[in-house]
Amino acid sequence: MKKGKRILKFGSVVFAVILILGGVWWYRQSKFLHNVNVKKSEVPTLFIPGYMGNRLSFGGMIFRLDHYGMGTSAMTIRVSAKGEITFAQKTSLKTKNPLIQVLFENNRNERLQAAQLSKVLIQLKRNYHINKVNLVGHSSGGNIVFDYLISKDAKNSWAPQVVKYVNIATTFPGREKSGKNLNPNLRVLNIAGNIWNLKTDGGIPLKEDLYLKKIVKPYVKDYRAEVINGSPLTAYHSMLHENGEVDRDVARFLFSGKD
Repeated sequence: MKKGKRILKFGSVVFAVILILGGVWWYRQSKFLHNVNVKKSEVPTLFIPGYMGNRLSFGGMIFRLDHYGMGTSAMTIRVSAKGEITFAQKTSLKTKNPLIQVLFENNRNERLQAAQLSKVLIQLKRNYHINKVNLVGHSSGGNIVFDYLISKDAKNSWAPQVVKYVNIATTFPGREKSGKNLNPNLRVLNIAGNIWNLKTDGGIPLKEDLYLKKIVKPYVKDYRAEVINGSPLTAYHSMLHENGEVDRDVARFLFSGKD
């Protein structure tokens, strides 16, 4: 009986410590959004997760942007393995900076997902009269977005114009691709992680992420890069989309009012 009480007490202490550390983490990350001023736009932003990505991949960022008034969590789009698309609308898309999470059931095939993304965008324009969008991709999600942007579908009149593209932690060397087919009015933000100045985010070498500059800068309206320096808790590959500094950079870039 006494042993059971000790275990229960120990578990309660551990749980309390986790709550405290979680609160400290939340405060430290959220402070980056406290003084960020954004403008209202009805251009939706679609978030594309990486390899084996799910609702948790961008769920935190979308929640924080919504919670601190940077945007509005407006819709979740699910794409089945067979390509069937389901739109779960939470609120009107005519809201402040609508945020849309895109989830693929087959989340391990970049080229297939790029083709499915094209169908998602076409249906957004057809069914919801969306003429412009922003796209945010993490890891291979950045490749999915890039593959779409250089495809013929991106130039077709039945798809929305992509105004801004945010790439987070993606490798590009070895990809025989050029940005010459990109929309010349596209604006690009590239975010990379640098753990303890080791020139890597623990998964992607810094120079390979920043290689995107050579691919796109000659062909787009604006290219800029942000390097997130820090420990594995903030700059690691899979922690970048949980980093408040990244939240801030994404919000400033997307919602500055320039389109």
